[in-house]
Amino acid sequence: MSSYALTDETAIDILIFWIASTDGSISFAEQGAVKRVLENMNYTMNTYHKTMSQIGAMSTDHVKKMIEEAIVYIRSNFSDDGQRLTYSLLDTIAHCEGGPKKDLNEKLERLKKEWGV
Repeated sequence: MSSYALTDETAIDILIFWIASTDGSISFAEQGAVKRVLENMNYTMNTYHKTMSQIGAMSTDHVKKMIEEAIVYIRSNFSDDGQRLTYSLLDTIAHCEGGPKKDLNEKLERLKKEWGV
């Protein structure tokens, strides 16, 4: 288990990072989509930025482990509706620039399978 304590909000933040950074960067359109998604969930950009700063200080292997833990956290701690909502919000971010590419589709398909949505 990681030394990073997951909450509902930080688990979502980690998966937002995973989806939004698939192409190696987070675009202005993706940043706008993230802001809208977090506002819709009544979460703060403050926590998101803190989580992103902490991710930036982690090794690649640690980030990969955190992503796995976030997926499991959501599966274990969110209701079916919560998992569907989280998937929908991540899908919104993935599609904010027109449509997900192959790598993004693979990530979204994995989440569908993991969460049964």
